[in-house]
Parts: sequence; structure tokens; C-alpha cells
Amino acid sequence: MIEFDYNPNTNKLITRCESELFQRIRDNFSVVDKNAKFARRVNRFASSKKYLITPTGLSDIGMYWEIRKFLIANQITTQYSVSSKLEQALTKKINVVFDSNFDVDLRYYQLDVIKSAINCGRGVCVLGTGAGKSFITAALVENYYKSYHNPLTFKCLVIVPDLGLVQQTYDEFIKCGITFKLSMWTGSVKYNDDANVIICNMGILQSQIDTNEWVNYVDLLIVDEVHKVKPGNKVSDIISKIKTHHKFGFTGTLPECKYEQWFILGKFGPVLYEKSSYDLRSENYLTNVEVKVIKLKYNVTVPRKTNNLYRNELEFIYENDGRNTILAKVANKLESNTLILVNHINHGELLYEKVKDICKTKQVYFIRGEVDVVERENIKKIMENTHNVVCIAISAIFSTGVNIKNIHNIVFAAGGKSFIRTVQSIGRGLRLHETKEKLVILDICDDLKYGNNHCLKRQEIYLKEKIKFTENTLLVN
Repeated sequence: MIEFDYNPNTNKLITRCESELFQRIRDNFSVVDKNAKFARRVNRFASSKKYLITPTGLSDIGMYWEIRKFLIANQITTQYSVSSKLEQALTKKINVVFDSNFDVDLRYYQLDVIKSAINCGRGVCVLGTGAGKSFITAALVENYYKSYHNPLTFKCLVIVPDLGLVQQTYDEFIKCGITFKLSMWTGSVKYNDDANVIICNMGILQSQIDTNEWVNYVDLLIVDEVHKVKPGNKVSDIISKIKTHHKFGFTGTLPECKYEQWFILGKFGPVLYEKSSYDLRSENYLTNVEVKVIKLKYNVTVPRKTNNLYRNELEFIYENDGRNTILAKVANKLESNTLILVNHINHGELLYEKVKDICKTKQVYFIRGEVDVVERENIKKIMENTHNVVCIAISAIFSTGVNIKNIHNIVFAAGGKSFIRTVQSIGRGLRLHETKEKLVILDICDDLKYGNNHCLKRQEIYLKEKIKFTENTLLVN
């Protein structure tokens, strides 16, 4: 017999069963701790694994669905019981009556997402970039708002990663013809007290949560780019304290790490719906994409300036004038608008000067952290409404959430192997545009130790995302 219980004071699920089965369940929801050997320098009894379930059976409430899935998948037919406390915790607090009457014509899968969310009351939706998450979110909130017993007092918090997305999400909500009162909340914009729905960025929430206790008592919580909720960060602690049952996370890609996946599902609930970028491309909701890998070969070796070989390699490629010249010449040959993604400001600055020098007939911009939100929006509008623009941008800023349809080319200029960042960077250019037949990705692969390893990782991602790629070689002088 497996007993599922709940502690309302800690908002934790409690799993109880005979020791052998419990250990099997607990081991399934664990991963090898790569930092264990360092922890053992302090405590020689430190575990070699990280567990989602404590030795006493405690875990986040969303793990209930994951444990049940594990039992079914492994044909474990042991009977189980659910306590009245847990039943109460899992019961939807707002009974939503689905209403598809909306100013925007929603696609069939967008309606399916909303229905799935309403049916469960909480969970995670995995939707490829370009699936229309903002419209889905607005329609979902509208349904909750209209079904609430007193719409005047209904409160929803929508959390987005950064400042630029606050304004973008606000504008897209307005386009949908919403009937609830909407407000933004940023460091420079104070929310309206009488608003039903408040859109804020993660930064303002972390810095001002202590003076805005009402956040803990909202009726509905929605987190965009939920893959950014990770163990140990303050946002995850805030999400745990928010008392509503109705919590939804949206993302284009869940983390590859199973521990981080389970952590998110524990906070929010089960995966409710999945629609991949490949599905969207196949159904002509997104443009086609091809990747051209340009392997750069060097006739000199990487100088050993420090003992950090990876850092030495990065500095070598970032400061290499021949490499930056090749990138600028490539950008000059590309037609229409090009986005060049870099990881570090010093690299972006060198590349910006080189591109300006070579791309004489193009508008050239560089978006980094100190470029304010207004200026970023102006550059995005220029790209959306004109052609022959080259925009160099820090990937941490432009890899998620940016909605510019008129991007025809993306250059991966900084290497790297992050699964989520690579997939979402590709997503920046997949939206349909009347002048675009396909998106072209130029993946710059440096024929060096780390450059080759990272390039192979990116190619694995392309295969997984069913994106065709070709490879050509250039010599850097």
C-alpha cells in the first residue's frame, strides 16, 4: 500500500510505503551529484546523488503526478490511498467554464492547450517558439477571470523573465481584446492596485516581494519561460510561497537535466500539452529552417595565457581579427535582416566595429544589457519594418521571448552547447513573414578543442529538432 498525504503548512506531498518500494521510487527521482566529491571534503557522508524526495518522503506537490506515472510505467500495481488533505489540495479552487469567444481566432492546438489547463487546474505547457504563447496565456486568464465568483476581486500574476517581455506581453494581451484590467509592474512602472492581472519581470519580483505580500495570495499564477525556475534561485522560493492551486508554467523547452525537469514539475504540476517546433513547421505555422555549419580552421595555435584552457580559447576566437572579418563579410553578403548572437560584450564590441566597417550599406546595431528597453524596442521595430539590418545581440538578451518576424538569418558567433539557448535562439527567426521562405542559421564552428566539442553538441540538437545541416570549411588568415 502506498499512502499519499499532504502537509498544508509546508505545502509538501508526503509519500509513504514499505521501505524497498519507497527506495525504488526515491532512487528513480534522483540524479548523480557532480559536486559530491567537493561536498565530501566537508562531510564525508555527503550523498553521491541529488534526490527530489527526502528520506522522510517529502516532495513538492506536483511530484504526485510524476510518482503515479512512474508506478504505471513500471506496472507497479500496489494499491494506493490519497488522504483527505491531499484531495483538498489537489481540488481545483476555481471551476472554469471554457469560453472560446475571443477577439483573436485561436488555432486548434491553442484551444486544446487552454482546455487541458482548465481541466487539470495546474501544470506545464511545452510549446515551441512561435506557437503563440501570449495569445494562449491571455485566453487562459480570460477564462479564469470570467469564471471567478467575483471578477472584481480576481488577481492574477504573470511573471516573465525580463523587462522587455513585460511590455511585449502587455501589448499582446491588449491585442487579444481582454476584458480584465491589466497592469505592468517593473522598476520604473508601479502596478495599479485595482488591476486584475499584473505582468512583472523576475527581477522586480525578487527585489520587492517583501513589501508586496499580496503576491502570496493571488488566485492564478502564470510563469513564462518556466525553464528559468531552478533549484536554489529566489524565484523558485517565491513560487513555493504563493498559495494558489492554480499555477501554470510555459516554456519552449524543458531543461535536459531530469533533476531540473522534476523540480519544475514539482512546483507546477504535470506536463499538460506539448507542441514542438518541428510540429509547428510541419503544419506550416512556422517557417522552414536550414543550418549551414561554417568550420573555421586556424594556421596558428591558441596562446596559453592562463591555466584555464577554455578561457584561452574563447579569448583567442573573440579577439581574432581574421575570424571577425570573416563574420562581417558573411553578414555583408546575406540578404535582408541578420541577427548575430554573441555571449560576451567585448566580443560584441569588436564585431560591431568590424561589421560597421565592412557592411557600408546596412544599418548596424549592437544590443547589450545597458541598452535601455525603449531603445531595444526601437531597434526591433526597425528590423520588423525595414530590410538590410544587421543586429548584434548578447544571446542572454535575445535568445528568449523576442518577437521579430522579419529575421531571415541568424549567426551563432559565440559557440556554446546549451540545449535550451540553442533551440530558443533558432526560434527567434522561425515566425512566418511574407518576405521569408526559410530561416538560415549560420553556425560558426571553430576547429579547436572546445569549439569542435560544442559544435558536435549543437549538431545533436539539430538532429533532435529534425533540422537539416550542411558543413563547409574556411581558413582564417
